[in-house]
Amino acid sequence: MPYRRLPTTDKARIRAMESALKLADKTSEEKLAFSRYTYQQLKQVKIAFESTLLQYDSDLQKQANKQKEYKVVMEKAVMYISHFVQALYMSVEREETKRETLKFYELDSLNGKLPPLNTENDIIEWGEKVVSGEQKRIQSGGSPIYSPSIALVKIRLQDFKDIAIFMQNMRRISNRSFERMKEIRISTNDFISKLWNEIEEHVNSDSPKHKRQQAQEYGIVYVFRRKEKKKLRAVDLQVDLLFEYA
Repeated sequence: MPYRRLPTTDKARIRAMESALKLADKTSEEKLAFSRYTYQQLKQVKIAFESTLLQYDSDLQKQANKQKEYKVVMEKAVMYISHFVQALYMSVEREETKRETLKFYELDSLNGKLPPLNTENDIIEWGEKVVSGEQKRIQSGGSPIYSPSIALVKIRLQDFKDIAIFMQNMRRISNRSFERMKEIRISTNDFISKLWNEIEEHVNSDSPKHKRQQAQEYGIVYVFRRKEKKKLRAVDLQVDLLFEYA
């Protein structure tokens, strides 16, 4: 015997509920294969599911749009920090700046290498060390480094901090939306399963095949196993089967 297949995608869930609602809207209450109470529940479940899905898609889109800006701001922050460090190293190499002052930036143990700037924490940590180190060096009598100046580095670092905090909030919002989506997918499938049970229970027909055909009009999806499909004639498959929603 074929078995029912519950929806596995959001579009399929909506389509399954829409099929039952459309048939209910053109079928008299006494002939409908599910109760008026179930009909009201169906409308509520569909509205709740679509609303949650819409919010989830919106949150993901906002995050994706902001991600592009985030990447640009991050690249600029990395560029300004690394260029400043390189300018500082060259100043030390030209003996315009004392090598000991690298301690102000905590760069003295890196042997002339750039600090790691691979993560948010790296960028913020080393950006703050560079800004603080330059201030300390100037206060001790050193001349400011230019091209880029520490003022520009500070601006790029603050821009990155701001967007990093915004993105962290966006990720939290998207994660909450994702969890809500997971929950409502489960509850919606549970409702669809109960709806389909009620439909199959109230569809009247002496023929299993005809009963399946009637149930399919309500959106129920039946799948034949491979061995069963081989036993069916091609014409039966065309008329009788609705394999699955895309």
